Amino acid sequence: AILLEGRVIAAVSSIADAVSSAMSNAMDSGAFLAVLSTNIILTSGLDASLFTCLSTWGTTEGPVTDVSASVGTGRFYPDWDYGSGTCLEDGNEPTHMANYASWVLGSLEECCDRYYWWDTNGCMKVCVTDCKSGGVCGGLADVSYEKLYADPRSCCESELAWQFVEFCEAESFKSECYGGSGLYYRGDSVGVNVCVKDCDPESGDKTCGGLVEESWVVLHDTAEDCCAHEYSWINKELCAARSTHSTLNKFWADKTKSKCEDDSVVPTEDLSIALYDSIEDCCLRGLSWLSKGACFSASGMDMAGLGSNKYYIDYVNEQCVQDCDGSAPCGGVLKDQWKTLFHTGDECCAQISWIPKSDCLKD
Repeated sequence: AILLEGRVIAAVSSIADAVSSAMSNAMDSGAFLAVLSTNIILTSGLDASLFTCLSTWGTTEGPVTDVSASVGTGRFYPDWDYGSGTCLEDGNEPTHMANYASWVLGSLEECCDRYYWWDTNGCMKVCVTDCKSGGVCGGLADVSYEKLYADPRSCCESELAWQFVEFCEAESFKSECYGGSGLYYRGDSVGVNVCVKDCDPESGDKTCGGLVEESWVVLHDTAEDCCAHEYSWINKELCAARSTHSTLNKFWADKTKSKCEDDSVVPTEDLSIALYDSIEDCCLRGLSWLSKGACFSASGMDMAGLGSNKYYIDYVNEQCVQDCDGSAPCGGVLKDQWKTLFHTGDECCAQISWIPKSDCLKD
């Protein structure tokens, strides 16, 4: 009897350890919460999105929607030209479809039901739950050829590998709380020449480029990282500032207008242009053919104190004047880089010796 009792205790202990280990692994991987939320959804009258959002993304709130943000065309048509197996909403439906309203439908689900009825789930690009109807149900699975998974994420990773797994998971849950990964990617696909964030533009965040749907899109932790890897040929500071919609207190040389501009006031359109920390540095290095006075004057800066207090020849008035701003003998801060400066008025007057000295110096 004692031997039998010991065997029973050992067996129970072994089962308990196995259950404990399985539960621990399921909790760590998130599988337990996913299955729990799915079962709660199917067996209760509570809002499905609450459990989905909480178990998957740790929140019960969806992103705030900006009602002024742009929306899709609301016109779905079958993509037979490129054979993607789904319906598109890009406004590029073929002419014969655009001209006849019966070809175009008001939702992806309607379009998939009509044109891809044999594989509506594939057309919808989602993984569905093996249940008859309601919520996230996709109908009863035919186990003779349809593989079952413990949660949508596993299904997405195996069956829809071309989709970005977080987006596929959100679509499969029919969730409205997924706000994107918050990471950055190239903006070319959305008509932007800098990086954009993986989030929904309807949230009102100007940095959002749209939710990433495809797994081939390369994501970066920060705008700076994205700019360094995806737009290495343009100025990294400008790229990051434009990507995050932040101001940049730097200066750039407008060589067509021969002046320096503050990028926070007049943003440059040339994102490959050199930036300078100060207007002095911009004038010195960016517009080196101009004198400091000419560059400052054209750039709208105060000219006081900029002159060298040396002398130069004013050929219009045939006088020697001082390089300074103010009353005589100042003749204004020198703007022509090519003019010669003299240390004294006498040295300057010696260059126009035909002018009497009494008339040479401005007074």
